[in-house]
Amino acid sequence: MFEPQQARVLVVDDEAPIRLTLEAILQRVGYTITTAANGEEALAWLMEHRFDLLLLDLRLTGISGLEVAQYAREYQPSAVVLILTGSSDFKGMPIEEQVGHFDYLLKTASPQEVVDRVAAALLTAR
Repeated sequence: MFEPQQARVLVVDDEAPIRLTLEAILQRVGYTITTAANGEEALAWLMEHRFDLLLLDLRLTGISGLEVAQYAREYQPSAVVLILTGSSDFKGMPIEEQVGHFDYLLKTASPQEVVDRVAAALLTAR
């Protein structure tokens, strides 16, 4: 099983309240959290550090969460991608074709659901 203190998570969201809330929730259970406010900042982190899980807002200004996921798939293929979105409707979006397997988490998820989904994603990756 994946021990929380061993997992490095990159949280990317351009909405500060969401980003900071996710950071606090995941730090509370022991994950090592890095945050980025946009796709450019996320790419900079990905070039310098290894992450086990990427929690990416799908719709970012500039470089999108999808583009960040594509970069991660190429350079950090073992990183799990968890798409953060306001809607589970991905119709017309070839996300899996572009980034491989991913899961999603609604922005309205409860703190416990966030913790559970991150833990499950990390567990399936191992």
